[in-house]
Amino acid sequence: MDERKLSQYIDHLNAGKKPGEHNKKLQEEDEILLAAVRKARLLREVEYPDDLFKQRLVNSLTKRKPQGNQLRKFALICTSAAAAVLLFVTAYYFLPNRDAGIVYAMENALKEIQAYHGILEVSETNGLGETVTQSKREVWADQKGNYYIMDLEGTSKGTITANNGEQKWQLQPEKKTAYLLPAFPDASVFTFELGNEINSVTKAQTVKKAGFEIINGRNTTKLQITPEGGDPYFLWVDDETDLPLQRVSAMQNGIQIKAEYTSMEFIDEIPRNLLVYDAPDGYEEVDTNLEQEVASLEEAERMAGFTPRLPDRAAEGYTLNRIAVEKDRAAVKLYYSTGDSAYAVLLTQSETSEDLAPSSAAILGSVNHNKAEIITVEPVRSIRWQEDGMEYSILGTVPLEKLTIFAESLSKGKVEIPASTETVREPKIKVKVDQPAEENEQKSVDAGHSPWKLDPVFVTQVFASLLLSPEGIVGDYPIAYEDIEIILNNGVDAIAEIKDEKSVVKYVYLKRLVRQDDTGIWTVVGYDPAQE
Repeated sequence: MDERKLSQYIDHLNAGKKPGEHNKKLQEEDEILLAAVRKARLLREVEYPDDLFKQRLVNSLTKRKPQGNQLRKFALICTSAAAAVLLFVTAYYFLPNRDAGIVYAMENALKEIQAYHGILEVSETNGLGETVTQSKREVWADQKGNYYIMDLEGTSKGTITANNGEQKWQLQPEKKTAYLLPAFPDASVFTFELGNEINSVTKAQTVKKAGFEIINGRNTTKLQITPEGGDPYFLWVDDETDLPLQRVSAMQNGIQIKAEYTSMEFIDEIPRNLLVYDAPDGYEEVDTNLEQEVASLEEAERMAGFTPRLPDRAAEGYTLNRIAVEKDRAAVKLYYSTGDSAYAVLLTQSETSEDLAPSSAAILGSVNHNKAEIITVEPVRSIRWQEDGMEYSILGTVPLEKLTIFAESLSKGKVEIPASTETVREPKIKVKVDQPAEENEQKSVDAGHSPWKLDPVFVTQVFASLLLSPEGIVGDYPIAYEDIEIILNNGVDAIAEIKDEKSVVKYVYLKRLVRQDDTGIWTVVGYDPAQE
């Protein structure tokens, strides 16, 4: 029995339905395997298997003693059954709020496809039940990150957006304009892209089955998914392909968003003609990409005015395949690729013109003992630092560990990233926190409201300004944004220093209380007075 059928069998048992296999004549090894699954499902108090687990399992499954040549075959069957039960029990014990079978099936299904083509519709429904279509798109996408999207309905009807890994462009027929954009990094991934959708499910706090439904003529499993610190939403997964077909958000501020593939097919590749840039006659071309490709490091050196550095070694599997110079600031850009994508890592270097000013969203670490800005916001992560009169930036759509290899090879020193579990000094004065109110604030931000709560500098500015004007703020904030510096940020805890003599506080302590990732809001938990 293959993995997908076994997963569906377990799904039906969990849903209280009789699997179709119970009405069929199965092979002996399949009968033994399914019997083992049924026995494992009856377990409530889970114990770690002891050394006699396999033998007890064998004895419980059959009273017939195998003889002769059947012995080796029977041992293999029982070993497979024991492994299946152990996997089932482990998932049950360690992932009590996650339907591990279907999540695992989705991840595997995505790995099996090369590209897909479908019609994607996005609509919104208000509290009165009135539904309006936001957009309808024809989507072509592949595993390498290439895509071609045509808007079929809505305010952007006729607009084409495409990225072939080498070049990104957007054709807007209403303006008769062709915009040329940087192909990498490309953070503007379209709504309900399958890879991102499955990635979000794997990070969810809970994943539970909520029934079985037919969507656009296809049998699907309905999942209720609760992200950490967020409202539950529903996802419908195609039973045949194990891939998402429809998503419906929670009702937030009287609006519920539905995204669905009304049709879907899986293909070997995107038609090549779609990934060739060709502006129609009469279109004005606007080039927003300010870099010029060069043939060698020597050419880059002549244009930039300095000798670019190469890492001693790249991460395994990555090769340098493109060199460019950003003309407006004389920066050399080295593009590294893997066999799976046109570009995966971009290394940029330029002469420093001012001190490093890390983004307020960054974790503060170090590279070779130099202060470093570390961004972990998906899908693009980055490490940026200054060293010996140069500024270096390494970014990519790869795990941070890969970027670390590049940074350490380039700087000849260690990359230090503070752990979110590290102890942070205590504030002199603690601020009482209303946890339910913060959880509601998180949901509001998830719905697109009060995005400033994601910025620890802005949160500090509001807090310190209200201490000066407790009756409310009219006009400009008394504490300027530019006078606040984040001196510690490990991704969960942060400390902001206020460099304004009129402020009544010197340091403000913040924490991500509801959700500990880049989508989590910051909350003030304490402060140190400016004067003792």
